[in-house]
Amino acid sequence: MTRGRLWGQVAIGVLVGAFMGVLFGWYQAYPAQVSRDRAMLRLRLSEARVRTLDARVALSRSNFGDATGHVREALRLLDAFKTDGADDLPPNEAAKIDQAAQALREAQGLFPNTDPGTAAAATATDGQAAARAALAGNLLGEVYRSTPEP
Repeated sequence: MTRGRLWGQVAIGVLVGAFMGVLFGWYQAYPAQVSRDRAMLRLRLSEARVRTLDARVALSRSNFGDATGHVREALRLLDAFKTDGADDLPPNEAAKIDQAAQALREAQGLFPNTDPGTAAAATATDGQAAARAALAGNLLGEVYRSTPEP
């Protein structure tokens, strides 16, 4: 009887210890998940902003092929961000993401043709496209700065 009672107490102790371990582990994991989610949110925003700034640099060098690639990648990142991370932002910050995406689309539409006869028009639209890309970069920077640090 004493041996059975001893084994019963050991089994109960193991179960209580396992329950406490699971409970404590879950309690400690929640803040880590929140911190991870905030870090991923900021990472996605910074990736989109870097692509936008790369597009600005490419536009300043009149490298429209690279600028197009950077804008496409920034738009892809912003679209992915809107589906995954926009729920974590306040509505006004989510609107800034939409404005930045719209500015990038407008900049992409302003990229000039590579026809040799349109050099003067290309310079004018190049400046407008760079201004739209700058606006998108500034908006993304504002959203990044307003997100909480992990």
